[in-house]
Amino acid sequence: MVGLVTKTVFHVVLLTPRAKLLDCRAGAVVVPCTDGLRGILRNHCPFLTGLTQGIMQVRGIADRSDAFYILEGGFARFSENHLTVLAYDVMTFEGLDSEKVKQMVSHAKSVVVGQEYIKTQLQRTDMARSRLIVRMAEMASLITPES
Repeated sequence: MVGLVTKTVFHVVLLTPRAKLLDCRAGAVVVPCTDGLRGILRNHCPFLTGLTQGIMQVRGIADRSDAFYILEGGFARFSENHLTVLAYDVMTFEGLDSEKVKQMVSHAKSVVVGQEYIKTQLQRTDMARSRLIVRMAEMASLITPES
């Protein structure tokens, strides 16, 4: 069984200028590239790509549940079954208590529907990030879609 697991996973590292956020073996990763979402499995062809704002999904992590991260741009490189993601900034629910997550999602929902901000050119980044927070909470099964 161990040999089978080793044949289906690859090494994943997520770095920011401040810290290493993830260093694990995973079965699949989806990253928000500048040319669209890119799914990565073991033995994917080598690449170097720019990243845009979006959600990075890490699936099939040994000894823990799937992980989700909002990336604020950066770069990703895959070679010899090793994925390195260098992100400018990252937001995640990992390590936060459930009350803090509920507050973040509630605030993000209110931004999306326009209760706290006037929708102007200056708030577009707030709107985009808020939509990603709500979507990441849905993907992590912390809230149900449309709730």
